[in-house]
Amino acid sequence: MIIRDPLYNCVVMQELNKNSDFRQFLEEELARRSQNYPRYSLRAFARHLEVDSSFLSKILNGKRTVTMRTIRMFGERLNLTPDELQRFGEVSREKKMKRKLERLLEKMPTEEREQSTISINVDEARLDQAKDMIKNFRRDLATFLDAGATEGKTYQISLSMFPISGFRMETESIVEA
Repeated sequence: MIIRDPLYNCVVMQELNKNSDFRQFLEEELARRSQNYPRYSLRAFARHLEVDSSFLSKILNGKRTVTMRTIRMFGERLNLTPDELQRFGEVSREKKMKRKLERLLEKMPTEEREQSTISINVDEARLDQAKDMIKNFRRDLATFLDAGATEGKTYQISLSMFPISGFRMETESIVEA
């Protein structure tokens, strides 16, 4: 989404990066506003968001967690669409789950878990079918494991499929430049 200021005919909102989290979005938005208006500061941005500048600073520096409430509050003041808010919420929940799983895995004995990975060349024409197969496997496995269970431990089952080739990370482009 791009919003233009009719008075100054300049961009007042950045186009959203579909892969960014909300903290990164806020950092980019502050940088963009500072570039358009050199005297624009963190305090000015905090005033626009109607929060204390120390609160915003903690979020931008990663010292405070970005909650769904914060995303909704800031998103309203930044005129984000419901779809954009939902996407930021999904990214936020995914990152929170990853951090939780990392902490659990650090403490868990290897005998109590099954961890494996495989990298393969994929015919992209078959991706939709592969995604359906993953969904069906996950559903079938959950039904199998849950059948008749009255006691036991709760397990996290995580399946991911994503490209690892043909994808340039931002840090790589910075190093190569």
